[in-house]
Amino acid sequence: MAFPLPVTVVASMDDVLRRTAASAVLCDLPRSVVVQHDLHGLASDDALRRVVYDLDGVVENTAVPLEHACLSCALREDVVPTLVRLARSGRWDRLVLALPVTAEPDLVLSALHGAVVDGRSAASVVSPAGVLATVDLTSLVDDLFGDDLLVERGLAMTTDDRRAVGEVIAHQIECADIVASAGSPSPDSREATVVRHLAPTSAELADLHDLDVAKAMARAHGARGPHRGDYRRAELSGAGENNGVWTLDLASWRPVHPARLHDRIVDLAGGQQRSRGWFWLPTRPRAVCGWDSAGGQLSIGTVGRWSATSPQTRIVVTGIDDGRERLREAFDGVLMTDSELARGLSHWEERDDGFSQWLGEIDEAA
Repeated sequence: MAFPLPVTVVASMDDVLRRTAASAVLCDLPRSVVVQHDLHGLASDDALRRVVYDLDGVVENTAVPLEHACLSCALREDVVPTLVRLARSGRWDRLVLALPVTAEPDLVLSALHGAVVDGRSAASVVSPAGVLATVDLTSLVDDLFGDDLLVERGLAMTTDDRRAVGEVIAHQIECADIVASAGSPSPDSREATVVRHLAPTSAELADLHDLDVAKAMARAHGARGPHRGDYRRAELSGAGENNGVWTLDLASWRPVHPARLHDRIVDLAGGQQRSRGWFWLPTRPRAVCGWDSAGGQLSIGTVGRWSATSPQTRIVVTGIDDGRERLREAFDGVLMTDSELARGLSHWEERDDGFSQWLGEIDEAA
């Protein structure tokens, strides 16, 4: 057996679709084992349920106590160590990690690349070899561009989980090598067009019940780096504008004016759209400010530092409404003008920009 052993990651918003996808992998790749974790519906908020099974039946069914009931703790304390342990057993040729319903793959991919188990890099034993995300095409558009919260549907992973349904769906699709649906997706449908706009260019949209997993995984090129689906690396998919679905690339070398961004932030993040990217402020010339908006919610934060790359502002927006002109006008309106830039960035030093609540204090982020 050669290391690292491949790990197929399954992400879903629905338990039935998750189980169907995991079973499809087992049937097509019989020397596989499924590692399924759940944080939902447990008697104790600090417990994780782990079920391991293959074609011969259930291998393990265990409740694992956690320090905190969150995906980060689950990954550190049980998910990655379990994958490493099973890989070292030599019993299987592939691992299938069925994530908790509503879990987002990007955190998992980073953990698989960066974790250390028993003093050894987990990446030397297990390696991501494709993300399979399941979707329900009958509700995809409404769910993705609506503003429902997970807690409103009984899908919150923890008691303090305030994520939007659309936010999770977007993050799952954007990480996927395969987007598998219940039912055959028409390539000309609005739902398929939405998937093509959000998923990586190489991703495959397929019928979950008619999926040749072996061939699909052999073609899977993504999920091998820790940055798959990272909104800080937002790129255009190249998908055409059909069925009222569009993607707009808003980019500039200019920083954004703090006060005008405050005034126009609803215009930039509102409406039926998914947007992701980064921006920079004259008050924080070295800080990369991340932008992640979906499901009616906007998340911003300091996510890095400009080093070899020159500072820039770029927000990639996918939408289904008629808001493109509003977005272009709002984006142009928040960028700093030539006359403002002529005064120099030193003019902004130590000025309160009103974003400390989300980006940290200026002396920490500059």
